[in-house]
Amino acid sequence: MSRRIFSIVSVMCLVFLATSPCAAQWVWQNPLPQGNPLSAIWGSDWADVFAVGASGTILRGDGFEWSAMDSGTCGWLDGVWGTASNDVFAVGTTGTILHFDGTSWSAMVSGTTENLDGIWGTAANNVYAVGNAGVILHFDGVSWSAMTSGVTESLFAIWGSSGNDIFVVGEEHEGLGGAYSGTILHYDGTSWSALDSGIEGDWGECDLYDVWGTAGNDVFVVGPTYFSWDLNVLDYRGRILHYDGTTWSAMDSGIDAELSDVWGAAGDDVYAVGEHGAFLQYDGTIWSTLDPGLTHYLAAVWGSAGNDVYAVGQYGTILNYFNSAWLPMYSSITVAPLKATWGTAGDNVYAVGANGAFLQYDGATWSGLSSGVTETLQAVWGASSDDVFAVGSGGAIVNYFNSGWFPVSSGTTEDLCGIWGSSTSSIFAVGANGTILHSSDDGQNWSVMSSGTQEYLNGVWGSGSNDIIAVGNNGTILHYDGSSWSPMSSGTQRHLDAVWGSAPNDVFAVGQEATILHFDGLTWSLMNSGGAWWEYLLDVWGSASDDVFAVGLDTAIRHFDGTSWSLMAAGSSSYLTGVWGMTGDDIFAVGNAGAILHYTIPPFFTDGFETGDLSGWSAAVP
Repeated sequence: MSRRIFSIVSVMCLVFLATSPCAAQWVWQNPLPQGNPLSAIWGSDWADVFAVGASGTILRGDGFEWSAMDSGTCGWLDGVWGTASNDVFAVGTTGTILHFDGTSWSAMVSGTTENLDGIWGTAANNVYAVGNAGVILHFDGVSWSAMTSGVTESLFAIWGSSGNDIFVVGEEHEGLGGAYSGTILHYDGTSWSALDSGIEGDWGECDLYDVWGTAGNDVFVVGPTYFSWDLNVLDYRGRILHYDGTTWSAMDSGIDAELSDVWGAAGDDVYAVGEHGAFLQYDGTIWSTLDPGLTHYLAAVWGSAGNDVYAVGQYGTILNYFNSAWLPMYSSITVAPLKATWGTAGDNVYAVGANGAFLQYDGATWSGLSSGVTETLQAVWGASSDDVFAVGSGGAIVNYFNSGWFPVSSGTTEDLCGIWGSSTSSIFAVGANGTILHSSDDGQNWSVMSSGTQEYLNGVWGSGSNDIIAVGNNGTILHYDGSSWSPMSSGTQRHLDAVWGSAPNDVFAVGQEATILHFDGLTWSLMNSGGAWWEYLLDVWGSASDDVFAVGLDTAIRHFDGTSWSLMAAGSSSYLTGVWGMTGDDIFAVGNAGAILHYTIPPFFTDGFETGDLSGWSAAVP
């Protein structure tokens, strides 16, 4: 199912970072070791485990710690399997097949552009990959070639007991009489043929996501929830099928969550995982539920033995079920969507988000603070490290003052989306229905200003108390000259979400359809962002006129060097909603699922080399 490092070389005093299209100049700070969803897992033994996922993510675990590997791709990787620690294959979107030889990953020619979801084999020269449109590929140790599957449905997973006893499962198909059943194929060493699961249902409930077994007469298949009528009560069950070599029969999973993956150490020691943190164990008689202590979607399961099982999934989750105890191998302060970030220095940074989330970074670690509110906080700004304001939905304003939290009455119930001030005696907040609030009293008392518009205002920035710019929906741009707000001609009807400038005559606004506008002190003009109509930019910040960053829903980070905009590899599948930095080499970006990314270039011959914090360095020739 589509479930959806750098290596350091030291020569004398020179250090280099291996790069790829998704090599992380931006490195993860939350979650850790990274926050991209993980789709599949496989290992040669307990001390050598590989996990793959979104944005070309490949992690390698040694039983204790996980490190990122350079995959050379930005695509989603859905399957991983190998014969040994120096012979590992990974497959993914648009026909991607990668091979690891013990030293590095390299791309292989697959001969297809269809998404590939599953991989399995019996030896280094007998490997199979399956994917969309009924694609089945075979690798003979030299090259990949297409096999005739006889179906056009998407194929999600493959497993076999030998080279002439292989099973593939996939998307449901419509049979005779309009009934649906999940696709199951079998390979006898010569050709592929369809098997009848004997299970029928309505559209949408018969996909089969994974397959595993101990032998050709002991095979397990899992899938999404199905509907079961019991005593006239509509019931939901996670799909589990078992094959005894002759017929397929349904097993009672006992849960109402879809199941995504299955693996076992033996026929009487089988594990299945799925949505809502589902983790099941089969003892040869019944399936029982184990509690991993989370509700994240678990996409894949694998183990080195029945007492050493790994599960991976949503938010970069990695769990180890070891000797009946749960050992989380990842950490996360929050998975709540983060909306904005701001700080006073590289060791004093704040991030805010959904459910009143308020995080602080001290230069080493992020910690969660209780804001005292449950509203979504959309923006943050402060006059100093101990006087910080956040605004959000329903007119929420909170003040973090001298390490204490104080709710402030805004006088409005309109959503507030942006905040900026020249000092505590001149703070502006903007929001829904043309709302503009102003405080000249340390942020404790707010008054409504006349904006002259009913448009949703999303962002505000100024060069001084008498030069403020607010941006909003339908190309709205307003200017405050110290006395009143007046409209400016933006030249666009696209929604604008954020604004930042280095000077009164050097201001940037970003928004819908990857729109970037620039103000030269006289007029606003459209810049070439290189983005497409479906892309959306949500925030902008820079250290100077020739060092500007924009983030948004396309997960990439755009950078302006004073001449043109170009894409930076973020290495994140989470969309980014906020960006701020102290300098051009110390920048933070935040976004969905609690994502926090950090970009830093340590000064030459400084503690950066001693700590190994070398993110941002790119490969160079000495």
